[in-house]
Amino acid sequence: MKLLPILACLFLAACLAVAGCVGDQQATPPDGKAVLALPGTEWELTAIAITSVNLVKGTTITLAFDEESLGGTAGCNLYFGSYTLDEYRISIEGIGSTLMYCGDPGVMEQEQLYLSLLSDVATVRIDGDTLTLFDADGVESLIFEKIPEKGPVASAIPGTAWELGTIGSRDGTASSVLSGTTITLVFDEEALSGSAGCNRYFGSFEANGNGIAIDGIGSTKMFCGDAGVMDQEQKYIATLGEVSSFEIGSETLTLFDEEGHARLIFHPKSTEITLESSRWMLESITESETVIRALPDRAVTAIFDNGSVGGSGGCNSYSAAYEVSENGLLKIEPPIQTLVYCMPEELMDQESRYFSLLPEMKAYEIEDDRLLLSSSDGEIVLSFLHILPA
Repeated sequence: MKLLPILACLFLAACLAVAGCVGDQQATPPDGKAVLALPGTEWELTAIAITSVNLVKGTTITLAFDEESLGGTAGCNLYFGSYTLDEYRISIEGIGSTLMYCGDPGVMEQEQLYLSLLSDVATVRIDGDTLTLFDADGVESLIFEKIPEKGPVASAIPGTAWELGTIGSRDGTASSVLSGTTITLVFDEEALSGSAGCNRYFGSFEANGNGIAIDGIGSTKMFCGDAGVMDQEQKYIATLGEVSSFEIGSETLTLFDEEGHARLIFHPKSTEITLESSRWMLESITESETVIRALPDRAVTAIFDNGSVGGSGGCNSYSAAYEVSENGLLKIEPPIQTLVYCMPEELMDQESRYFSLLPEMKAYEIEDDRLLLSSSDGEIVLSFLHILPA
């Protein structure tokens, strides 16, 4: 069954509810006795009651109430509005949202239906941890489950790792992270770090309650030539320095600026990093316990894919066959590379050494977001950082 036509029909059904098209779903009107404690609560949508179709898999729709305003995520975009409450009667007005487009099937149609139904609600009922919104005819429209109240949230930040999904701006618009790039944020006790999509970055933070201050941000200086990557990275790092508060939901971390705009929205970072699922950037070469950092201006990269490893040596492209045995031993054939000469000379020296060392690598190990290739005696180690999905 196709989801888009169904959602389109359901949207029409919602509009025709007054005419009795869904009259068999008439609910008992709310009694109003337990419906005054909306401010400060947050809810997650579990059902669009006029439909028999489940919510689109992978989407989360939330509704949070302040004293006179409300907002949340509609499954793709952030939305906001105002409301007035008189016993069990509720009026929701001024609904607006960011303008991001999500391409997964059914997401935008579901969002449109949700926001339309939200603007039409007239009464509300709370039964324990369930919030039900009704339209003007008393028909169940939207059903939510309560999101547990958060305790002191600052203590929940250290030790967490996140992956950026959305970058917002002061004017309320938002955009998704570029396809093929991964931006991460990892918190230690007082420090933070991650990948900005091309370069590694680091900084410090101080959190108190739901307030957060981030400063001392620095990064490596590698250049990535894919369209938009460097612009996105610059915007992300600048935005990171502008945030002043945060909110941790069940599956999201949202960073806000001083005006309360949602600027960065993260999801829990995937911990599944494998040799062939990632793109790697050379961090250092260790020989006889001497660590030589990779030159910062031109990245040396490696992508392992179905028996072939390739990438950039910093100047030239290369490719080599490889095998991984059942006991984890690695065999890399001498690489084939292009024959371009690049300045400075140190770059060519590093590239030549890298190409000569690859066939000597006999084992690999992944530690967090690092790939370590080592010789049979462990005297030589090539250390790579995970930068992007392969």
